[in-house]
Amino acid sequence: MPRRVLSNPEVRVLTVEGLSKTFFKLKAVDSLELGVKEGGITALIGPNGAGKTTTFNMITGFLKPDSGRIRLEGKDITGRRPHGVARLGCIRTFQGVEAFTGMNVLDNVLIGASRAYCHRILPALGRTPGYRRRERQARSQAMAALELVGLDEAAGSPVAALGFGQLRLMEIARALAASPKLLLLDEPGAGLNSREVEDLAALLKAVSGRGITIFIIDHDMQLIMDISDTVIVMDRGTCIARGTPRQIQTDTAVIAAYLGG
Repeated sequence: MPRRVLSNPEVRVLTVEGLSKTFFKLKAVDSLELGVKEGGITALIGPNGAGKTTTFNMITGFLKPDSGRIRLEGKDITGRRPHGVARLGCIRTFQGVEAFTGMNVLDNVLIGASRAYCHRILPALGRTPGYRRRERQARSQAMAALELVGLDEAAGSPVAALGFGQLRLMEIARALAASPKLLLLDEPGAGLNSREVEDLAALLKAVSGRGITIFIIDHDMQLIMDISDTVIVMDRGTCIARGTPRQIQTDTAVIAAYLGG
């Protein structure tokens, strides 16, 4: 089925061209074409097995595509390793909450901010004045991220003291501490109750309001329709529709993909 473009051209922070990935003869992503406009919130939705997380994994360097190109702000990042993609400002979270249980909340978030000061070994070993200055800056970034997500009072608490919803927020804070240009969120609403989803929606709108571009996967359609400026729909590894939430809700190809038509 050909790609259907339902919105006007825009400045893109991310461009995917002809992206494909096959696992054991199963085409998970098939010549995918999509773009994420700079600023705002873009959602990637689709039925289970549509290829959404595989796409995120290729964008962020966790999987190498079989073919195609990925460009971040015009720079080709195809096949770069995850740390290289992250250094360019493309930061992600995962479906499962990743936490270092032996550390407190602040130290977990500092891991995200550490890319600002951990590039060189000798300054770190010698704790040079420049290194210590960057370390203080990273701690300030981490605390600011915790404040934004509402966990600043829990900074010194052990991770084990947090509930599941708070762990989700901590993971988002860790990503924000890395100063992302493009923030990829893989099902941040999974496992949250209705009140927590409402709080998440408010948080993501606040993050977007600070000029950070968000690219999100989630199965909670109320969340997606509430926060998104643009929705991209995948089915069977390819893009079948793109548009505003209102356009997507009435698109016949999207309805058929979800209902099995």
